[in-house]
Amino acid sequence: METGPRDPVEFDPLLDDFWQAEREEPPVELWSAVGDVPPWATMLLILSWALVFSLLAFRGQVGDAAVFILWGASVTHAPAADAAWRLLASTFLHAGPLHLLLNAASMLIFGPAVERIYTRRGFAVVFALGGALASLASLLWRTSHHGAGLSLSVGASGAIFALAGALLTAAARLRRRLAPGRSRALGGAVLFLVAQGLASGFTQYGTDNTAHGAGLVAGLLIGTLLPLNPRLGGPGPGRASRAVGVLAALGLVGSLALALWRGLHG
Repeated sequence: METGPRDPVEFDPLLDDFWQAEREEPPVELWSAVGDVPPWATMLLILSWALVFSLLAFRGQVGDAAVFILWGASVTHAPAADAAWRLLASTFLHAGPLHLLLNAASMLIFGPAVERIYTRRGFAVVFALGGALASLASLLWRTSHHGAGLSLSVGASGAIFALAGALLTAAARLRRRLAPGRSRALGGAVLFLVAQGLASGFTQYGTDNTAHGAGLVAGLLIGTLLPLNPRLGGPGPGRASRAVGVLAALGLVGSLALALWRGLHG
């Protein structure tokens, strides 16, 4: 019997690729993996926008700057405590029916996808934190460029751009989990819509592109920190994620309640 050293065994590269593929997790179809997730958070926000707009329209106050300020518009030169609650309250106000319709349509595109990929808690965090940061960036920019004059901003587009940013981050994070080309398709579709929104902002007077850009960047960053849906490989909900989600939801509900109270009793 021979006991000497043996010649090295050569492996076929094709077989090596085969076994590597066997070790990798199979790709998933995004929506079938997550399952049917009714977009309740998205719909509740849209309904709240419609409620506020209907109240203003019934009272004949749509477009009235003084009324918008009373209801929570983000306005320059307000005291810090007063400016803080307006960062989110302003997202429930819309300047007109077309403004409301366009934001609602965009919300129906981005909102349900974020709810499925990041769960509803994650959706609340992206919308609330991203929307607040977008409003803050807009407030700082308007304060520095309008001098002593008053400038106000209303609308949820900054928060919607934050949702879009979070989806772009999700497309990058899921590139190895989705079926080939699906993550690129998701990212490309979101980029197309974002580019359209930013381009229209530069061509339409009065569009708050500072809020749009800041919301997009905020969403990109928040999307890197939020856990994905457990069905997409994310960790299960922990105490920290639950707490942050609850705080975000309370911030939205509290700002809406304060806007309604001040608007109806002011």
